[in-house]
Amino acid sequence: MYVGYKIVKTLSNNVVVTEKDDKLFVLLGKGIGFGKKKGDIISEDKGVEHKFIQINDKEKNVYEDILKSVDEEILALTEEVISLASEKLGEELNSHIHVGLADHINFAIKRIKEGIDIVNPFLYEIKTLYPIEYLIGEKTLELVREKLNVELPESEIGFIALHVYSARVNIAVADSLRNTKVVSEVVDFISRKLNIAIDGKSLEYSRLVSHLRYAIYRIENDKNLENMFLPSVKKQLEKEFQISKEVCRFIGEKLNKEVPEDEIGYIAVHIHRLLEKN
Repeated sequence: MYVGYKIVKTLSNNVVVTEKDDKLFVLLGKGIGFGKKKGDIISEDKGVEHKFIQINDKEKNVYEDILKSVDEEILALTEEVISLASEKLGEELNSHIHVGLADHINFAIKRIKEGIDIVNPFLYEIKTLYPIEYLIGEKTLELVREKLNVELPESEIGFIALHVYSARVNIAVADSLRNTKVVSEVVDFISRKLNIAIDGKSLEYSRLVSHLRYAIYRIENDKNLENMFLPSVKKQLEKEFQISKEVCRFIGEKLNKEVPEDEIGYIAVHIHRLLEKN
């Protein structure tokens, strides 16, 4: 049995994919891949100044397919982005991002080269809901431009942000996108109900969207947040409370869940702020 990590594939001078004890690891370190080829052994303490990232057994076979089908430069860039994201967030990301993000960036670059642009209608919501992840998305586009000489559209920032967020909380990207879509639809419903245009850059919008994000999580997971001001809200903001009831009925239909009265009260306060602003 060999001691250390056997190279499966060298992605760049700084990123290699290795195997040890029948498990896959991505190794990052300055110059770690320089002059290395498949089958070479890297000891745990030699040249690895950053980290060892294990690919979970569940993703191992899929990641091996990604290694065969995706360009090495794209894979290396993806691993650098994941490492950067982990550092910036101060936490490890779920292993599925190694597959999902590499596949996404690869497909995005392919679309651009074919002249196909994908619109992201939830960019404002994503930027407000996931600001740190959004910054990571912006940095990713910079790296793609610098290292691969490809200009990805702004819409990709949002999609990449969702991949990072999903890996933080260990949910599917589709679920993150669905919840973001629900938030967007609820904001649009409130805008139409109040007959006002809600400024996507305003503090009121930011507060509302942030509240809806956590409200959706609580409603879906049956975690009620007690509203100690509910009696006062129902009495002093009677009009807003009635509108909030309609809004929460709309949310309930979207989530197939009943919205607690405490949440209705919280959203009524946000409606009051929007009406005051306008």
